[in-house]
Amino acid sequence: MEDLLEGLNRAQREAVTATEGFVRVIAGAGSGKTRALSHRFAFLVNELGILPGNILCVTFTNKSAAEMRQRIHRLTGDDDTGYINTFHGFCVSVLQEDSHAVGYPKSFLVLDNADIDAMLQMIYEERGLSLRDMTFRAARDMIEIRKLFKEPEYYRDMLSLSLDALKQRYLDAVQAKDIIFYGYLYQEKKCFALDYNDLIEFSLYIFRTHEDIRLKWQKRLEYIMIDEFQDIDGLQYGLMEVLCGYHRNLFIVGDPDQTIYTWRGADVRYLLDFDKKFPGTKTILMMENYRSAPEILSAANSLIDKNRTRIKKELQPTLPSGSPVICHFAQTQEAEAEWIAGEMKELHEAGTPYRDMTVLYRAHYVTRAVEEALLAEKQGADYLGVGAVFPTSSKSDVGEMSYETLKAICKAVSIPVVAIGGISGENVGKLAGSGICGVAVISAIYAAKDVKAAAADLKTTVKEMLRA
Repeated sequence: MEDLLEGLNRAQREAVTATEGFVRVIAGAGSGKTRALSHRFAFLVNELGILPGNILCVTFTNKSAAEMRQRIHRLTGDDDTGYINTFHGFCVSVLQEDSHAVGYPKSFLVLDNADIDAMLQMIYEERGLSLRDMTFRAARDMIEIRKLFKEPEYYRDMLSLSLDALKQRYLDAVQAKDIIFYGYLYQEKKCFALDYNDLIEFSLYIFRTHEDIRLKWQKRLEYIMIDEFQDIDGLQYGLMEVLCGYHRNLFIVGDPDQTIYTWRGADVRYLLDFDKKFPGTKTILMMENYRSAPEILSAANSLIDKNRTRIKKELQPTLPSGSPVICHFAQTQEAEAEWIAGEMKELHEAGTPYRDMTVLYRAHYVTRAVEEALLAEKQGADYLGVGAVFPTSSKSDVGEMSYETLKAICKAVSIPVVAIGGISGENVGKLAGSGICGVAVISAIYAAKDVKAAAADLKTTVKEMLRA
C-alpha cells in the first residue's frame, strides 16, 4: 500500500483510498488527477483484490484512455487493465457482447466522419442534391443536432421500422434536410452501422428493455470511475446512472471551471448537483497545482472567480515564482501580431530560443490559412485566390472558409485577394468589408440561361459590394 500512496499529497491519498459509495473529486487544473485516478485503479486491484474486469474507468478521449492503461499497467504489472474506455468505446464493448438484443450482428460497423461522408455522397447522388443544398460538414452537424435534441427518439425508428419502411420514408422526403436525415438512417440500417450517438442510445435501449442484460453489466462493474465529469451530456449521464445502480460505487472527477463542451450538450450541473442527486456523496478538493507558477495561478484565480456557475475554490501553487503576467490590449489584429512578434524578438535577443516559446490562439484554422497566404506572397505570388467562401459542388474536396478568415488573409498580405467558390449575385454582398479586390465565378455565369446578362448583372453587384 505504501508504494501506491508514496508521493501523493493529502487530497490525492484521500481520493485513492475513498473506494466505497459516491465520491466527487473537484480537481483543479494541474492538480494531478490522472495520477490519482491511475493509483486508485491500482489500489482497487492490488489492495482490495478487485479484478480489473470488474472496474470501469471512463476517460474523455482515446488518447487519455491509452495513457491511463499504460500508467495502470506500470502500477499493477498486469496486462489486463479492465474497461478503460471513452463512453463510446465502452458502448462498443456492450454492443459487441449483446448486439443480438437489437438484431444487429457482432460485426456491426462504427462510423467515422469519412464513413458518414461516403454515405452522404450516395444520398446526394441518388436524390440529386449538391453542396449548395448543404455541405457535408453542415449535414453531419444537422444529423447530430437532430438526433440529440430535435428527434431524440429516432433510434426507435431504426429498430422498429423495416428496411423497406425506412427507405420509403427517405424516398418520400421532400426538403433537403429530411432527405439527408432519413437517407442517413436508411443507409445506417442497411449497413448495420452505428455512429457515436447511436452507440449510447442503443446501449441504453438494451438496458431499458432487457433486465437480464442490464443486471449482468451492473453486477460486473463493481467500481466505476469517470474523468472530466464537467463535460458529460444527458445521454452519458443516463448511462452512468444505470451502470452504477447495483453496487453504487461511483467515483467522478471534474472541474466546473474547465467545461468546454456545452455547445455539444454538456451540462456542468451534473457535476455541481451530484451530491444532491446522490445523498451522502463525499467531496474531495484537489487544489495543489503542479503545472504553473504562482503568478499564472493568481491571474487565473482572479479571472475565473467572476464565473457564477462554479464551486468556490482557489488553486494553490507548488512551483517557485516566475515572470509576471502581462495583459496587452491591442486595437487591431495587426497591432496584436506586431506586439507579439516584438515580445518574441526581445526574448530571443535575451537568450530564449524560439523553440521555447509558444503562441496560443483561439482557432488554428485561421492562422493556418494566413500562414499559407503569407508564404505564397513571400514566394512571389501576384495575387491570391481564396476559398471556397460558400458551398460549391465544383470544389467538393474543399471546406468552407469563414468570413473572419477571409478578412484576416486580406489584412495580412499586400497582394490582391480574389474570393472563389459558390459565389452568386445573391450571396456576393456578404463579402462586403472583407478586403477582397474581386471574385472568380463559374456556375453563376455558365449555368445561367443568358450568360451575357448574368455576367453584366454580377459585375454590377460585385462593384457595389466592393464600394460598400
